[in-house]
Amino acid sequence: MMDKELLLYNYFSNQLTIEQQQQFDELLKSDMEFKEQFNFEKNLKQVIREKETDSLKSKLIGFEKDIEDTVPVRELPKRNYQKWAMAASIALLVGLGWLGYNNFSGTDYQELYNENFQEYPNTVYAITRGTETDSSLEREAYVAYETNDNTKAIQLFKELKETYDTQNLSFYLAQSYLKNNQLEEAIFLLNEVVESNGEFTPQGLWYVSLAYIKAEQKDNAVTSLNQLIKDGRYKKNEAEALLSELE
Repeated sequence: MMDKELLLYNYFSNQLTIEQQQQFDELLKSDMEFKEQFNFEKNLKQVIREKETDSLKSKLIGFEKDIEDTVPVRELPKRNYQKWAMAASIALLVGLGWLGYNNFSGTDYQELYNENFQEYPNTVYAITRGTETDSSLEREAYVAYETNDNTKAIQLFKELKETYDTQNLSFYLAQSYLKNNQLEEAIFLLNEVVESNGEFTPQGLWYVSLAYIKAEQKDNAVTSLNQLIKDGRYKKNEAEALLSELE
């Protein structure tokens, strides 16, 4: 396993590979010390972001005042002055490392996903009811799902879908894909769930929104979040809050 400090560094610099992302997600669930360090660094990042925003605003305000104070007695034509001021402002922003700053303070899709994703509980198959003699494929699939053995869960849910294809199976297979960072497969199945207009349609809208966010597909995420808010049956408040973060 990769060094934990390096995992954190790669996360905050958006450089995690698929395998590293899986390790990162597992550590957040199982390692309290790692989670505390992650939360500390995330909060620190937010404080720095806010401080940098205030600092940049102050510098721009000061720069505009300097422009006003240094305009010659012979007033420049308004149009020319505006062009000159805009060019000077761009030069200042480049000098302040604006490109790096903008990347730092822009939407952190991975952070939004981690803050909002929580796997959906198994509400379909009560594995505790099974005895040692219950070795059905369905039970094995949901046991793998609940224990986060995502690769095995994917394999078993796919086998079950070959026998009988239901919205429930598609939804939990999509969940397994999502937890396994297989976004394309998860999005495809979740959209199938949404279009079926069944029991899991609202949940499908929430999780496909999260999948779009993780894939940095902002427009699709906004569309599905608006659908979820209009539906109103599941996580409406959370969807409104997440939509405000994106817009």
